Parts: sequence; structure tokens; C-alpha cells
Amino acid sequence: MKRAIALVALAIALSGCASLAVRPCDSIGTRDSKYTARFFLGIITLGISEAGIQHEQAIEAMEGWRFCPRPTLVAWQGPPPAMGAPRTPGMLVNATKWTINVYLDVEPAIAGIPPLLTLRPGESRQLALVAGSHRIVARPTAATAAAPAPAGRYERQIQIDPRDRSFRLQLSEGEFK
Repeated sequence: MKRAIALVALAIALSGCASLAVRPCDSIGTRDSKYTARFFLGIITLGISEAGIQHEQAIEAMEGWRFCPRPTLVAWQGPPPAMGAPRTPGMLVNATKWTINVYLDVEPAIAGIPPLLTLRPGESRQLALVAGSHRIVARPTAATAAAPAPAGRYERQIQIDPRDRSFRLQLSEGEFK
């Protein structure tokens, strides 16, 4: 009698195993639920259910995932749009004895505008600019005991040509006025 009950329970468990096959069209939540149910069912059936589930998954894969909706055909739409205007790479070099704040295309006197970048003495940074006219303003930060900062600022209008391969802008002490 116990053997018959166990066989009936096993048959019921195996007949419901096909619904636990993970399909490519399953959502993440559905997939996780199926894996959790398969884990506990595998413990109860001593792994026999897993063989049935994997067999069902193999059959569905060979048949083209019959329970998943057919993918819709999309006409070719061409290459994706460009990611903005092309940029020209360049180098900003701080050749001064001061730490400087560099601003690009903004007026640093307006309150609340942070600098684009801060360069320590002798430091250089890469910068990629879109072709066209750009205004670069640099202001020394608070003075140190070794090198007092001037009250002036560096200001320059530069033109980036799209045919240029790169540029280099060196900020020297004599250019701060």
C-alpha cells in the first residue's frame, strides 16, 4: 500500500514537472520561481523530477520553444545614430606654480558654477572638445606659502578644427593677467 501511494505521488509530481521547464521567454521572477520549485521538488523526489524537467526542456528547445510567442520580424533600420558630434582629443598642461581651476565656455564669476577641472602645478589632463569655438578661463586657487597666487586670470578663445587630430594648451604664469 505504501509503495502504491509513493508511485502515485511520484507520477503526479512528474506529470507536473513539464511546467517547471525554464524557457527563454520567462520573466526573471518566473524563472527564479521555477528554479526554487525545482529545487524542493528535486529533494522530495530524490532528483527524479529533474530528469523529467530537463527532458522536457530538451524537447521544447528542439521544437523551437513551442510555448513562447514567435518573435516579430523587424525590418532593417540602418545603423544606429551617431553618439553626438565628433570630438578632438587634447591636453591641458599647468606650467605654473599654482593650483588652477579651469572653466570651459562659462563665466567663472557667476556664483555656483564649479570648475570643469582643477590642475595642480605641473599636472596635465586630457580633454576632448567638439569642433568649434571655445572659451577657456583659468583662475588660480588660494595661495600657498611657496608660491603666492596672482589676482589675475587666464582667458583665451580657441578654435577647434574638425580636421585636427589633437591639440595642446599650456597654461604659463606669464599669461595670467
